[in-house]
Amino acid sequence: MLEPFPSELAGAALAFFRIGGLMLVAPVFSSRTVPAMVRAGIAMLLTILLYPAIGALPADIVVGPGTLLAEMVVGLGIGLGAATLLAGAELAGEVLAVQTGLSSATALDPLSGHGTPVLGSLLQWVALVLLLVTGGHLAMLEALAASYEVVPVGYGIDLTAGALELFLSAGLLFTQGLQFAAPIIAAVSVGYIALGVLSRASPQLNMLAVAFPLQIGLGLIVLAAVLPLATTTYAEWPTHIAVLTERFLGALRAN
Repeated sequence: MLEPFPSELAGAALAFFRIGGLMLVAPVFSSRTVPAMVRAGIAMLLTILLYPAIGALPADIVVGPGTLLAEMVVGLGIGLGAATLLAGAELAGEVLAVQTGLSSATALDPLSGHGTPVLGSLLQWVALVLLLVTGGHLAMLEALAASYEVVPVGYGIDLTAGALELFLSAGLLFTQGLQFAAPIIAAVSVGYIALGVLSRASPQLNMLAVAFPLQIGLGLIVLAAVLPLATTTYAEWPTHIAVLTERFLGALRAN
């Protein structure tokens, strides 16, 4: 059986794993463009800064694999809410790329390290810039600090309820993406119907020569009209992060 650690060392270790869980998935903090040593240094700095918020630990606390895993799950849940919203913007771009015929136009995404459609990268970067401009990265740190009051370090949590809430939050990826892409999908579908009617009315017309420019042009025009409305939604980053974090932490305390 593991011996109890000194409370100061145990608190620092558990806080570091909670912060580390956040930095594994949170936008900006988990970026592949940031070296691993820099991320580790930021995690250690945040541990020192947030240590006063930890509060008193149980006298008989034992730092083991289960306790460390539980703390990492708390950090993952806080960071996953913001990561889901960012992934929703990228998903919307990928759906739009397929609908407009630009799915073959790919570029290397420095955030993920793999090739993505250009429209997906564009919308992802727009959402990321809005995250930074509106202080969403600071909202994640505030949520992390507040989590020490809602879910104190070293106390029991309901991992099953927390995991279920994470699965429900992941559904936002698809809803956000489809809501973003819905106007363009509708416009391109109307364009397809118009082309179908035109092909019946004028069979000698080369539909391939007309369909691709119309499909791409119509999609980009509607995207330009919808993008300002979509950015209004993503401008509420801090509110979205606070709501998702509150739901997740509340589920952890359901026991």
